[in-house]
Amino acid sequence: MKKFILTLAMVFASIALFAQGIDFQDLTLQQACAKAKAENKFVFIDCYTDWCGPCRMMSDQIFPMKEMGDYFNPKFVSIKANAEKGEEGPAIKEQFGIKAYPTFVILDGDGNLIHMFAGGVLSLAFIDKVEESFNPELAFGQLQKRYNAGEHNKKLTASYLKALQNTYTTNITPLIEEFANSLSPEELICDECLFLFDEHARLGSPREKFLTENVEKFRNTLGREKIDQVLKKKYEAYYSSILGRQITATTDDVQQVNKQLEALNLNNANNLPLYQTAVSTYLTKEGGDKLFEMIKSTSGNITKDEMDLFLYFAVPSVNEFWTPEQSDQILALISRDDIRARITNTLNHQKQASQPK
Repeated sequence: MKKFILTLAMVFASIALFAQGIDFQDLTLQQACAKAKAENKFVFIDCYTDWCGPCRMMSDQIFPMKEMGDYFNPKFVSIKANAEKGEEGPAIKEQFGIKAYPTFVILDGDGNLIHMFAGGVLSLAFIDKVEESFNPELAFGQLQKRYNAGEHNKKLTASYLKALQNTYTTNITPLIEEFANSLSPEELICDECLFLFDEHARLGSPREKFLTENVEKFRNTLGREKIDQVLKKKYEAYYSSILGRQITATTDDVQQVNKQLEALNLNNANNLPLYQTAVSTYLTKEGGDKLFEMIKSTSGNITKDEMDLFLYFAVPSVNEFWTPEQSDQILALISRDDIRARITNTLNHQKQASQPK
């Protein structure tokens, strides 16, 4: 009878383990590769550090999801590698040139690199990122092999550079500039090259000015929605950098940028007037009530993520111009608890710093 109870306990334990998410095994990399080859699987490595916040988020919130276990466990032999402890973790870090955390590495059973990318990914989108391993147009390992073999056509080079930047293993700016300079103005207006203008062209840079001056050509070639989204992110970044005190700007500087934005007539950019008004309030020390009412009235016209992102930057910069009641109402509009907690923590630090010692 005792053996029967023990057997049942083991069965239930194995079911619970599978349901809990990714089954990370206590194996060396060599052992993981051997097991993956024997079981016709791939190797998945989570390279992390103890101090990395996104690493903890992945371990606490993403890896335990049942959907992760359903996807990973039949397909991968999964292991963890602490990049700063023991022998195995630092060796893996050195082998793959890892410099950012978390970094995820996918290998075949022979230890050959298939794909690699860095950074935490929320929810089921993480599976989509790992699935890139099986797309030859996205998998970093395959793209790197083709590029190093001398295949440097526009499509391959663009795909390789995008995959390389997602590994955070090297400064790709020289490669980006070399690639962009090798193309004519007409060749730059294409889907493969859009990342040059999306991620490597801050507002005011020569490449952003090229995009703005040729915006109708870009819209006609790639679609208005796609191009307007790229431009929208640039203005979000500009206004957020002012509110977050990463850059300094005068009211004249901002008014000039506002005029440029108005001329573009962007679609689906209902959140940008919020940024403009918040920046005005921050710089002039006036208009707190106007901004408060505008946030309240706009909350139903933009996505929750857009509102959370805006408030993350705006509230610490303009909260002093609101009453406590107004501040509480604005904080209540935030949908994500972690964002609200970060803002509240910042406000508490500001309050403590302003108190006389």
